[in-house]
Parts: sequence; structure tokens; C-alpha cells
Amino acid sequence: MHRRGNRFGAILLIGGLACLTLVPFTFYLVVSLCPVQIHGLSLARVTGDVVDPATNVSVPVKVTVGPSGGCMWYNTTHAPTRCIAKIPFVPDADLLHLPSNQTLTRSFPIAMGRALALNHVMTALCGLSLLAVLLDILVLHGGVSYILVQLAVIMMWITFVFETTYISVLHKRLNDNNSGFEYHIGPTYWMILAATIAVSLLMCSNGSVEVSVNND
Repeated sequence: MHRRGNRFGAILLIGGLACLTLVPFTFYLVVSLCPVQIHGLSLARVTGDVVDPATNVSVPVKVTVGPSGGCMWYNTTHAPTRCIAKIPFVPDADLLHLPSNQTLTRSFPIAMGRALALNHVMTALCGLSLLAVLLDILVLHGGVSYILVQLAVIMMWITFVFETTYISVLHKRLNDNNSGFEYHIGPTYWMILAATIAVSLLMCSNGSVEVSVNND
């Protein structure tokens, strides 16, 4: 009976670890592709209007930024998407027809922008953790994969903090520079937050299960 309880606890623990790594891997993989590959998703979105020098008419523009770079729309209803796959991303002032005294490009933080590359590191780490968990499921051991998942959770929080800092600095600079552009939090930021909280809670519950199984 004791052995059966241990076996059930191990299966429950490893199954939980599989879910724990599958969710963040999927989320981080999607986030890593935005907005250059997935234009509709971003960490932050900046919108506003500029005056077309040729027609002297106000034209809507939009800029999005994420771990894969950034995208720009000039005259958002007609113009095609123009993306730059570069970290850190800075909008192209000429493409957006920004005036010479514009402050938008200076609002995008360069140093903090490099931290967005952590998202790609996390995607790789989650994939490695998922592979380790799948191997553990086959042999019913929880050692290596559990350590990797713990490391992944720690790195998730670090990544989340850096991304939060980046979009916060961007928001503050847009306000301080009186750029005339509106700031919006992108949907992928909430995906990262949800994944980080969910897997942290699941990690705690799996730890409790492991302790109870060992004490039986």
C-alpha cells in the first residue's frame, strides 16, 4: 500500500511537472514570435497621429514592440506592416514621417530593450525542461526535471520583472517627453504574467505533494 501510494504520488508529481513546463513553453514560444512574426501580439503598443507633409492631413500611426523586434504602421488603415527584427528595437522616424523635433524614437529604452532577449532564453529553457520531464515520465524519476523546472520558474520571474521594467520605462518616457502618443500594454504581457503565476502555484502544489508522499 505504501509502495502504491509512492508510485501514485510520483505519477502525480511528474504529470504536474509536464503541465508546468508545457504551458510556459507554449506561451513563451508565442511571445517570442511577436510582433515580427505574429503582428497582432506585442508587449506594448504606441499609437498616435502625425501630419503627412505631402497632404498636410493628420495620419494615424502605430508602433508595437516585443521580444522579436518591433512593427510600424503609417496610415494604419491602408499601409502594409513594416517590421524590424532587431533587439533593442527603435522605430524608424523616416518610415513614420515623424517631424525633426519628435521624441518618440528617444522614448524607446535601448539598454532595457536588450533584456527582451531573455524571452528567447526562457523559451529554450522551457523546451529543455519539457524534454527532461518527458524523459522522467518514461522512467518515473523526478530528480533532474524537477531541478530544471525550479530553475525555469526562477528565470520566468526574472524575465517578467525585466519586461515589466521595460514597458514601464517606455510608458514613463512617453509621458515625460510629451510625445503626443498613447501607450497601451500588449496582450502578450498578460500571457507572461498568467504563465508565471500559474506555474509558480503549480510548482508549490507539486512540492506539497512530494513532501506528503515522502512522509507517508
